[in-house]
Amino acid sequence: MFDTIVIGAGIAGVSVAYWLKEEGQSVLLVDKKGLLAGASGAAGAFLSPRLGKGGELQRITNEAYLFALEFYKKNTPHSFFQKGLARVPKDDEDAKRFHEYRRHLKIPFKLCGREDLPFLSKESLIDEAICFEEAAFVDPMGAAKSLSDGVQTIFGIDAKPTRESGVWRVGKFKAKNIVISTGAERLPIEAPYLEISGLWGERVDIKTSAKIPMTIHKRISVSANVEGVVRVGATHVRDDERSEIERVNSLIVDAIGMVPALKDQTLLRIYAGRRSSVSDHFPVVGALADLHRTYKTLGVPSKNVKPESSEIDRIEGCFIAGCYGGRGFVFAPLMGKALANKILKGEAVNPLASPDRYLLRYLRKNRFKSA
Repeated sequence: MFDTIVIGAGIAGVSVAYWLKEEGQSVLLVDKKGLLAGASGAAGAFLSPRLGKGGELQRITNEAYLFALEFYKKNTPHSFFQKGLARVPKDDEDAKRFHEYRRHLKIPFKLCGREDLPFLSKESLIDEAICFEEAAFVDPMGAAKSLSDGVQTIFGIDAKPTRESGVWRVGKFKAKNIVISTGAERLPIEAPYLEISGLWGERVDIKTSAKIPMTIHKRISVSANVEGVVRVGATHVRDDERSEIERVNSLIVDAIGMVPALKDQTLLRIYAGRRSSVSDHFPVVGALADLHRTYKTLGVPSKNVKPESSEIDRIEGCFIAGCYGGRGFVFAPLMGKALANKILKGEAVNPLASPDRYLLRYLRKNRFKSA
């Protein structure tokens, strides 16, 4: 018997388990494959701000970014590499947008030219880059092992949770609560209002002597060189008929185009996984609702009913964390803490991240009829 069973051992599930453990809960972390066996294990795990024009997605992402920097620095110091990052415009149109983006940045930055980034090819730097000296990246597996230390883990379980006599059961294990963090996999709980999509991607680690003191992000990311290893990521595979090796070769060619000294590289390993996201690109974190009961109570909800409303009927003890897209390691610490506070203290999560936003849209579109 546990207080909470977390289903899915990607960085989303690991972070929730970490915060619950820190608050004294007994937590079981289960996964059908293993720790970071999916998209999290293939992540570049770059911690960088979001550029934009000051919208809510930029605001919540950059709040999570600042939180993540301190979180990993404190809790996973041996897996945290604070080397800085330069955002390089993709083309002339992107360079024009960068001038607009700079006006909306509330995070310290500086402008970098060729003298600051001499390792870049002449062709790849068409205008000044926006540099974030505090940006970082983490070693995914090293961080996950540190954060899950003290959490009981069981791998090789294809969890199909059921609720019996007021508790959740996953195989022979029981818990008061469950947290669904299954990434792009089909949810093991009925929640048809949540349409989670997946985007496949690959990252490669290469051995090189190239002097790259900071991470570069253009169309792809090339990390700073740490002990002779550079990570390059990632592909974004949607309707791409090329084979994985063709995509990986293209990734390395693009990296060499940005940093010519990478011609001396040796491929060490290919990582691949499917990132989960939803249509509005915000995280999905909070309590899951019972669609049937909520429809009977609210019918088509008025606009006065907001996410996190007490009028929404919940699946007792059932929560979700995920859909972080390509920023899993950025969102996971802050969202994991928010969900732990929801579970332990009943605190509302940020309405922008609440799964209720999709529930209410679903009901207002009258797509659900009670049986």
